[in-house]
Amino acid sequence: MQIIPVIDVMGGIVVHATGGIRAHYQPLQSILTTSCDPIDVISALLALHDFKKIYIADLDAINDHNYDLDFYANLHKCFPALEFWLDMGIQTGDDWQRMASLKGMRCVFGSESIEDIDLLKEARIKEQATLSLDYQNNRFLGKLELVEQPENWPKKVIVMNLDHVGARNGPDFSLLAKVQKLAINSDVIAAGGVRDEADLDQLAKQGITAILMASALHKGNISCKVLKKY
Repeated sequence: MQIIPVIDVMGGIVVHATGGIRAHYQPLQSILTTSCDPIDVISALLALHDFKKIYIADLDAINDHNYDLDFYANLHKCFPALEFWLDMGIQTGDDWQRMASLKGMRCVFGSESIEDIDLLKEARIKEQATLSLDYQNNRFLGKLELVEQPENWPKKVIVMNLDHVGARNGPDFSLLAKVQKLAINSDVIAAGGVRDEADLDQLAKQGITAILMASALHKGNISCKVLKKY
């Protein structure tokens, strides 16, 4: 199982995501760095462990459809060996084309944002993109057809329960299991709620292939030894 750090960027700085209420997000506080600059935070994460992938949520783009292409390009320039999974609130095919031209980026289609769900039927997107199935307040965020048509899912599918993000109440194991039953042709990636090594062990036993994580890393709850284990 692979661990992929998450960086939530809003107003040009890294913020601490909790509960999915973005208006309440505060600047990141981390034992790894005193900086909230995205480049500094990524550097601190790489000093902790040799991560191969980093998940970036551009909250300004998700909220306001305001892309920062220079920022995305600079990420690749500063860290050419990394693969960035970028959620920038893609809605349409035009948005996808802008994203697809960026080097070092893997596009994340968030269910809360995507309008043209037929895009997911394209072979290139199935191979090169990731779908995030987003949930909050016990409901699915997005068009229900996304959940009802798992045959159109790409090879990698994130299950993102925003109620568990930064909440320290553990992953939503039952929701993950439900999606795993549907995801016949997709690998399921967990997001939100990991507290410690015990949670990671349970996710691995459940067949989860990767986990998106932020708080447990910045609070020091996951050691270098555990990171090397996975």
